[in-house]
Amino acid sequence: MEVGLFAPLGNGNANAEILRALGAEAEARGFESIWVAEHVVLFDQYDSQYPYAEDGRFPGGGDTGLLEPLTALTYLAAVTDRVRLGTGICLVPQRNPVYTAKQVVDLDALSGGRVDFGIGVGWLR
Repeated sequence: MEVGLFAPLGNGNANAEILRALGAEAEARGFESIWVAEHVVLFDQYDSQYPYAEDGRFPGGGDTGLLEPLTALTYLAAVTDRVRLGTGICLVPQRNPVYTAKQVVDLDALSGGRVDFGIGVGWLR
């Protein structure tokens, strides 16, 4: 069985020092992959139910600063050698498809073919 690590990169965890340490620990402890999510904007008030918390609310609220996932994964590609790098998920409907494809292809090339590109529409309506 392969086990990956989901990296919640917000609320003070969104910096190079944390990413470097995360990558080093993931590789040292034998994790197969590191996954990051995409939230362009978070709101304090919304009607949607966040499916991964019992209270239905995304942790942190509207002032949670989250790193852009492809940028974060590019940094992780530079500071790791083995772990796979994944988006869980990339909000493709909110992006330019040509630029996104180019970014993912470049990330895959820079990482030595370690990218898993998860796509979706997200939970927030």
